[in-house]
Amino acid sequence: MYDQLAEIHQRPGVFSTYTADLLWTRPHLANRMLHLHLSQDTALASRPYTAIGRTVDWIDNRFGLDGRSVCDLGCGPGVYANRFAERGAIVKGIDFSSHSIEYAKKHGPAEGEPVTYRVANYLTAPLPEQQDLITLIYCDLCPLSPAQRRTLLSKVRRALAPGGKFILDVFSDTAFADVSEAVSYGKNYMDGFWSADDYFAFHLVFRYEPDAVSLDRFTVIEENETSTIYNWLQYFSPDRIRAELEQAGFRTIEITDGFGEDRADPSTFGIIASL
Repeated sequence: MYDQLAEIHQRPGVFSTYTADLLWTRPHLANRMLHLHLSQDTALASRPYTAIGRTVDWIDNRFGLDGRSVCDLGCGPGVYANRFAERGAIVKGIDFSSHSIEYAKKHGPAEGEPVTYRVANYLTAPLPEQQDLITLIYCDLCPLSPAQRRTLLSKVRRALAPGGKFILDVFSDTAFADVSEAVSYGKNYMDGFWSADDYFAFHLVFRYEPDAVSLDRFTVIEENETSTIYNWLQYFSPDRIRAELEQAGFRTIEITDGFGEDRADPSTFGIIASL
């Protein structure tokens, strides 16, 4: 027991293990994540519909969605992609959660162009070519390791049409300043989120300086199985994300407070990058 507890509390190397697929592919967790995506009571997985609507309005007013080829990476249940299509965009949504994609297809736009959805990991699957806009919204770049980010940014650069734009947002270094290391434990922790059966869970928060990385690590102990889930987050300053994008081959980089949403919360900021 002592050895098990010591292992649970041991600090792992930064970005040493990647388990994001467990959250989105295990049936129980995938259903719970879909619920969080659609919930208007929490922003754990997605912004409220009002904020999403403002973001879509901002992108449409800035770039004009009608007739544009748009690829929405990590599209989830289509909360952005379907709205892009309603504005006349030709949209391709990519996500590795079949549960989320199934929902997105069922709730596609009643008007506008249809959306083509694909269950795939955008880190390994080919991206559609000649895209006018590629979106990666709600800080989906931040859980990726530096090597994964380099891979993705290279793929995005090759997929953009001449004059195309890469639109993304990231967690800020202001948000990292608010991260504190902590330990929590409980039976059926987070109201049964981690399993349909009884379980015990340890939740440890680690903070990595000077990398500006945090880790939420959940160890879930069921009767016949123990699982560990690693939720890494990279936090960025404008200079840091600008340097990564320039190294990946982007030459025009605009930093913005956001995409039309309320900026009372400085925990994120937006970026528009082009070649």
